[in-house]
Amino acid sequence: MTLRHRRWLAALLCAVVAGVLAYIPFRIWREARERAITDGVDAVLVAQMENILHNDIVGQREEWPIGYYVNSNDEWSEAFGDYGIEPPLNQWMRDAGEWPAFREFTVDSIGFRAYVRPLHAGEGFVTMLYTEDRDRRLADLDDTSEDLAFGLAAGCILLGLGVSRLMVTPVRKVLGDQQAFLADAAHEMRTPLAVILASSSQALARDRTSEEYVRSLSEIRSAAERASTGVNEMLDLVRFESGQMMPRMAPLRLDLLAEEVAAAVRVDDVEIVAALGDPVVVQADMALLRQAVENVVRNASRRATRVDLTTRADHGDGVIEVRDNGSGFDPTMLPRVFDRYQRGDRRGEAGIGLAIVRAIALAHGGSVAATNATADDGSVAGAVVTLRIPLAKLAT
Repeated sequence: MTLRHRRWLAALLCAVVAGVLAYIPFRIWREARERAITDGVDAVLVAQMENILHNDIVGQREEWPIGYYVNSNDEWSEAFGDYGIEPPLNQWMRDAGEWPAFREFTVDSIGFRAYVRPLHAGEGFVTMLYTEDRDRRLADLDDTSEDLAFGLAAGCILLGLGVSRLMVTPVRKVLGDQQAFLADAAHEMRTPLAVILASSSQALARDRTSEEYVRSLSEIRSAAERASTGVNEMLDLVRFESGQMMPRMAPLRLDLLAEEVAAAVRVDDVEIVAALGDPVVVQADMALLRQAVENVVRNASRRATRVDLTTRADHGDGVIEVRDNGSGFDPTMLPRVFDRYQRGDRRGEAGIGLAIVRAIALAHGGSVAATNATADDGSVAGAVVTLRIPLAKLAT
């Protein structure tokens, strides 16, 4: 089942559930309204019947409300006035037996409601009312209820679509990220594999000197190392983003870590210096945080001749700042330099290193940011990457 089909199915289910839930109170409300209208008519009918039962019928019939005396035993009835209608009075009286009952009938599209009150078996009185006004109000209520039902159904469908969109969007994003990840990974592996294939094929094409074999093997080894580094970085990034790699927290001197990285990373024609500073103790996983700082430093050393590391404490965070004297980041890429497979410029490698830096920072509850330094004349004076890690809470 495709995402689109799942989305419409979710919308339909939401509409059905919401429609059922909305119908229950709506039905209760409608029945209450109808009962209230009918109860009003019935109260008038009962009052009319009480008026008949408590008045002398002789000589006063023209003053009584719509009503009848019915003797179904002898099949005859007498109206208290000329109403021009012929309801089934005898049948009503026989059906009622000995108990009062209400009946309805229609003549020429005009509705009536009757109250049958037996006095003896097959004998009693009947009062009636026109129900035209009530029927009109019920018809208006039906129209309103239909409009309301349609509105509720449309609203439920829209709500279902909205909910399904919220449900499907993260899944779609994950699938899109996976597809992009696989495509970028294949692209990154293509170059070193092509170098390995070309160098090995060239070396095997004919007999060569030992120096030529050494050169070919060196090219193959360099390409294999690049492929291995790319694979390891991709695996690390996947572990971080899936939550499989959790940092082992312990107090760590951030200033000493900066000095250690500056001494360990060696790049030809690049000076890497860690400035001396006050002790800064953070809560971190040493191996992971060192990997993050090394990634930043190596990234900077590819585009500069000098890289400076400084550390400080700032508002509850330990801050390590890596500044270089290169050309800086492409301004259009600054918002995305920490996304996977995004390079700050053409001298970057796979574009995973800074994504791993962000993943490590987030795993520590910290953050990372990238900016370009500005010279006095307004020109770009290099790139600055700032890594923030929460300070350790040391016992006093």
